Amino acid sequence: MSDLNPIERLAIEQAVYNAIGADLKTGVPDNLRGEVNAFYLDMYERTGATGFEVRIGGQKVGTYGFNRVKGQPERTVSEVRVTDAEALRADESDEFNDWLTEWLNSHLPELAVQYCEQTGELLDGVEVVTETIPATPDTIRPNGTLRVKPEKVAAALGNALPATIAGLLGGGV
Repeated sequence: MSDLNPIERLAIEQAVYNAIGADLKTGVPDNLRGEVNAFYLDMYERTGATGFEVRIGGQKVGTYGFNRVKGQPERTVSEVRVTDAEALRADESDEFNDWLTEWLNSHLPELAVQYCEQTGELLDGVEVVTETIPATPDTIRPNGTLRVKPEKVAAALGNALPATIAGLLGGGV
């Protein structure tokens, strides 16, 4: 490709990209990447393996793997929430009424929470709600990560490289 000028090279690369872009898109179960992801997810479920060598003609050209998403332990969180806006409006705390002006009424729930957090005072209609978020297990990200070295792919294809690229541009290998 060294004898090509930049626009010629760009045209070739754009043509290859256009020809294969739909097959490479992640999150599409019925394209080529989705088919490969499903195959390797099945392998993971059967073997527990999360990484695989990618070979062309017996030569290693890269790797394919899944990302492990670390689970979260059970945890407890607390936050101040308005649970009864009518009771909040009826609250007669002088400090709160001084702090709250007419134009704030449209933001009453958010501002009441802010007031409670700043002062530590719970107004009528506001309470601290505590909830437990359950633990989540480690999971595998469904879209695999493919890493290949172009020079290794070219070497593995050898003399078949031009025909392979031509096949891709023609809509199939």
